[in-house]
Amino acid sequence: MPAPKGLDLLTSKDEIRDLCYRYARGSDRLDAETFASAFWEDGGFNTPSGGEPFATFADALAVIMGEHFQLTHHLNGNVLIEFSDEDHASTEAYFCAFHLTKPDMTPDQLRFIIGERRLTELAHREGDVYDIVVGGRYLDQLERRDGSWRITLRRLIFDY
Repeated sequence: MPAPKGLDLLTSKDEIRDLCYRYARGSDRLDAETFASAFWEDGGFNTPSGGEPFATFADALAVIMGEHFQLTHHLNGNVLIEFSDEDHASTEAYFCAFHLTKPDMTPDQLRFIIGERRLTELAHREGDVYDIVVGGRYLDQLERRDGSWRITLRRLIFDY
């Protein structure tokens, strides 16, 4: 099958870019429904423990983020889209994410977020808050089903 052409190519690219932005919006607003809407029901992250569908843990992830961060801000850009045929595509999208920890976090919660070594280096005191900035890339496999594009598999790469 050939890749999309003409108007279908433009609308497909726009819909795929929108998925990247919708995922970020859902994350920043702790809105699990919006968060998960970028994925197909059977779509998820490529992780060493297996690719559990994102829909099964989107609610829990939103809760965890809400427990640890006062706010988050995700910015996506440089979305490169390549089509293998009219219903399958892959993307590479850069992201930069800013997280502000809550002032009432326990050492165990901070350890979960930043690790033991960094927690020791910071000499954490009760009430301290931290800016956490991470950047990387989302490598996505996407599929169009019934006329709509969504992610089937996402690989997350942290560059910094």
